[in-house]
Amino acid sequence: MYNILYNRHIGTTPHSFLLPDPVLDVGEYGAILTTGLSSGHQGCTGCGMVSGTNQVLKALKLTGKHVVASIGTGCNEVITTQNTSCWGNVSVDHNNFPNTGATLSGNVAALRALARAGAASPDAFINLGMAGDGGTYDIGLQALLAWIARGEDGIYVCLNNQAYMNTGVQGSGATPYGTHTSTTPFGKLIRGNQRTPQYLPDLALAAGASYVATACPVQHRDLMIKVQKAAAIEGPCVVEIYSVCPEGWKSETDVFHEITEWALQTRSWILYEAERDRKTNTVLFTLNHVPEKHVGVADYLKLQERFAGMREFPEMVERAQEVIESRWSFWQPVLQANGIQGGDKAHEL
Repeated sequence: MYNILYNRHIGTTPHSFLLPDPVLDVGEYGAILTTGLSSGHQGCTGCGMVSGTNQVLKALKLTGKHVVASIGTGCNEVITTQNTSCWGNVSVDHNNFPNTGATLSGNVAALRALARAGAASPDAFINLGMAGDGGTYDIGLQALLAWIARGEDGIYVCLNNQAYMNTGVQGSGATPYGTHTSTTPFGKLIRGNQRTPQYLPDLALAAGASYVATACPVQHRDLMIKVQKAAAIEGPCVVEIYSVCPEGWKSETDVFHEITEWALQTRSWILYEAERDRKTNTVLFTLNHVPEKHVGVADYLKLQERFAGMREFPEMVERAQEVIESRWSFWQPVLQANGIQGGDKAHEL
């Protein structure tokens, strides 16, 4: 499918081999003020989706370009488009569930038409699509993959809260194994979600994306650098953001930071990026974060009642740990090159 190379550097980096110059770190802009969502949105207390959206918008506005945002149906759309003034000076359109990718293409066509008429310069705009995991992994996947296949410039951001939170917490293609949702209840015969989640960066790379990355709001510097890279790299770019949902995850509203840190420490969420050289079809992978020690997934499950049933069955916890170890083993060459024993089992299951 494509050749794989590993970047031996581990950590956040503003450099990309697809760009002639590194992007600016957020602190290098000095006192330039930018805003994300302003007052008026209806997001829940402790919502990771709001924090992720804020950081995406702030990073893109730092580039000095005008952001044209296509917002797919979902929590982010519901809490912001009832009062679109909370987007500030961003041009916003609200999409149906399936068509965020298609609307990205429509916006590209509109900007090209404006350029031909001499009314606007395409270089002055950033084409942004935002949707949740339900509108990306499932309902919107066809449009997303078609947009990637067309090779058009733009950024698709998936705000992944791992279920359909806006419509009743139904399971999605991104729902973790063992999770209790309204469509995967934890019962005597079937114990929660029996599938392992799909992985959007894998799907996007297979479709031909120029750049993919995972991020989380707690690591805001890493997130904002990745978004700026995506804005500068030619071709379709996809960024997936870990988004805590207290309502759907049955967690307290004040443990947003703790849950995200546990996700990183247990490697339930891995921060990385991948850049494609189209001439050679080679993809360079960079690992951005390595926890100081391996923490067992059981610690991650404790703060979320959606895993309450699963926690009572050691074999299910072990299965969840095996999924993590399998994903983490991909990074073995980088870890060994840096003297890190990345293949060790977690200290405590």
